[in-house]
Amino acid sequence: MSDSMGRRRSVDVGGLALALSDENRGHGWGGWEETDCGETRYAETLIDVRAHTETIVSQEGEHVQSCFFDMDRDTHRRLVQSLSSWHFEPHKLPEEEVIACSYILFEALYRIEHMEECVSVSLDSVATFLQHLCQLYRQANTYHNLQHALDVFQAVYFFLVASGAVPPVTILLEAGRTWKCDPERCDPLVALLTAEDLFALCIAAVGHDVGHPGLTNAFMKNAKTPLAVVYDDKSVLEQMHYSLILQIMRHNGLSFLLDRPTSGPLFRQLLLKTVLATDMGVHYNFMDEFRALLEGADLPEFKRRILVCQALIKCADISNPSRPYLVSQHWATALESEWSSQSLLEKHLRLPPSVKPSDSPMGEANSQIWFNNTFARPLFELVAEGIPSLQRFALQTRENLALWQARAAELAANPNGSSQGAPGTPWTWPSQAPNDFLNAFPPALPDSFRQPEELPYPLSYHPHHHHHHHHHRRLSSIAPSTSSSSSTPSQYESCESSLPSPSFSPVVGPTTALPPSPLNPNSSSPPRLDLATLSQSRAPSVASNAPSTSAASVFSITNEATAAIRAAYKASVRKKKSFHRSSWNPSPSAVSSLSESAPPPVPPLGQIRSPVSPPGSGSGDSPMSASGGSQSTGTLTPSPLTPDGNTPQARQTLLKTALVSASS
Repeated sequence: MSDSMGRRRSVDVGGLALALSDENRGHGWGGWEETDCGETRYAETLIDVRAHTETIVSQEGEHVQSCFFDMDRDTHRRLVQSLSSWHFEPHKLPEEEVIACSYILFEALYRIEHMEECVSVSLDSVATFLQHLCQLYRQANTYHNLQHALDVFQAVYFFLVASGAVPPVTILLEAGRTWKCDPERCDPLVALLTAEDLFALCIAAVGHDVGHPGLTNAFMKNAKTPLAVVYDDKSVLEQMHYSLILQIMRHNGLSFLLDRPTSGPLFRQLLLKTVLATDMGVHYNFMDEFRALLEGADLPEFKRRILVCQALIKCADISNPSRPYLVSQHWATALESEWSSQSLLEKHLRLPPSVKPSDSPMGEANSQIWFNNTFARPLFELVAEGIPSLQRFALQTRENLALWQARAAELAANPNGSSQGAPGTPWTWPSQAPNDFLNAFPPALPDSFRQPEELPYPLSYHPHHHHHHHHHRRLSSIAPSTSSSSSTPSQYESCESSLPSPSFSPVVGPTTALPPSPLNPNSSSPPRLDLATLSQSRAPSVASNAPSTSAASVFSITNEATAAIRAAYKASVRKKKSFHRSSWNPSPSAVSSLSESAPPPVPPLGQIRSPVSPPGSGSGDSPMSASGGSQSTGTLTPSPLTPDGNTPQARQTLLKTALVSASS
């Protein structure tokens, strides 16, 4: 916050105490001269955001198992080999395997000699932290979800392997083998990283988008969300991600890493600056600083280490253009779908547009060409100057750029050869309607759009993998495949030129789930995730019909937490009911109770015109019609983004009406 003269005003504990004193003064301390019912709005917003954050972290922690079974040998080997390939496709994995892959990468990291002793964190603690962290990713997002987190984590680890800083993941196939870095074979800049740096970088990679609502920083600013207010419109989402990471670490016994007298502040600073570097709004600042490093600027060693971590996570975060072309296509389409959903919400809230989804195959190709030329290629080429082992990834970005340019030239030469969407209608159809965002993290939504306080669950929601729990069996019986099995379809909705899949339906029937299996206390091997029980260890609100925390009890918890804060500062702020996990990814039983009543209609944004048929339903109309197949066979398999063609008519009418109305 800043005053009329542009000076930033400190919001410290003393200021908070003054602002919330019994006299209800505190005018202007947070940037306002006016008050709302004798209270300071910023203080209230700050407490609201903190209460929501602490509630979601603590409630998720209640459902995290403290130990895990072994995964079967065949599954472990398959995932290790998959993680060792740059053709990695996490969007084709069931959720329990996504979490297991994250753990496997830490297993490989811990094969470095004395790694566990250096960081003083056991693999058991890592496993618990990961399960807790993964539950806070919002799976309704087509791009910023748990699969993207693993994609970035795997890319960071792949870069570290290429640079000689960590062992290859395949070391796990050799029992008992350890690994030691050879400085002569390691890129000099990467060799600067300590064991704690590597651990912090991995934590940042897997947690860099935790809690992401599927909306951009520009949306946060335009909508004046509580998060934007608290973080002063500066790297809003990234600061939220960092805050959640810290809370989850503390909740799972890792606070000593943050609080050590000497190394704690450095660990926190490296973690913070690494996560904040994923904000594309500060991209050019990083480019200038890294270029100065390469030109011989006299920088402290710790600053050099921070820049190396930032370089690696930035390349990983936008690594899609450096992946094999068909893998890159999937992520491009997933992001377009997320943008289309945000665009629809912005029209619903009458906010200025902050994203512009492509409305034609030509627009899609030009968008990829622009992003590659503006961000991906310059970034990889600059970083490769300092870390030569990344040169091959820079080459892949250039090859993908050439393919997109060829695609654009083909479309320009034959403008009538592909279907075109209606003007203003996104080429990649949204995966969410405006009401679906009601289950996002409430501080990421404008107050006027927040979920009604009296409802324990949102009126509509995007299902969260509950289909996995139809089949409680050991994953060794699931044959390795390059595509999702019918029993475990991808959570991604239709992002092609067709209507979204039936799983988008606002009313979903109940799902029957088996009770979770007990933990095996007798596992003597190194701690691993048991994929047979991992999916059942999700919070009851997600994975089963087990009783979930009621809205009343959750609100009671939140009010108690808020009351404690008020008492500490002698506050008198009006109560705010809080968000809880059950409204983020609701249980099937909760949805069943909602299915008796229809969701409220989205207020019309203009005169509704006749529904427009989706453009280009044929699979050959766009390069997005196929996803990368098996690296070993080279065959193409249908992308999980491709619709199955069995969409109910009611679903078609619902989405068509929403889209056409919004674009009117």
